[in-house]
Amino acid sequence: MQMEAANVRGMDNAGAVAEADVVVLCVPFEHLTSVTGDLRDFYQSQIVISPVVPMIYNGRFFQFNPPAEGSAAMLARSLLPEGVRVVSAFHTICAAALQDRERVMKGDAFICSDEAEAIDITAELAGEIKSLRPLKAGPLAASPMVESLTPFLLNVARKNKIKNAGIAVISS
Repeated sequence: MQMEAANVRGMDNAGAVAEADVVVLCVPFEHLTSVTGDLRDFYQSQIVISPVVPMIYNGRFFQFNPPAEGSAAMLARSLLPEGVRVVSAFHTICAAALQDRERVMKGDAFICSDEAEAIDITAELAGEIKSLRPLKAGPLAASPMVESLTPFLLNVARKNKIKNAGIAVISS
């Protein structure tokens, strides 16, 4: 296997956001405001992908706990300047599994956004992951349904001892 030369450099969040074409908000829900609202001045016209899920564990099971806006993606949309294209995606994909570049995912990534081009670019990125199928799931207003699948999957996986649970839509 031949490795491509990488262009790697370090910078703070503000600098990374300012230079990025696509920003993926891989942060716990409680940090969403700091990487969106607090850095608002550094966003311009980027695509912002939110796999963030507002959920809690009540001691027995995981629960979807959305903000007043309805979802983490819609909260991000409310905190970011006009011109930033927000996408809700990757909620049903196990984060640990995504770290293994050689892993075959065998699942679907649901994508919600109000911006057709942002959906297409996110689908193209998802399509680069082996056997991960990107599926359009509707406008950003549909993101609460998709985000709520994460605590559901965690509960199913936990109760049934399933590792790296995901979802695949099938047709019969």
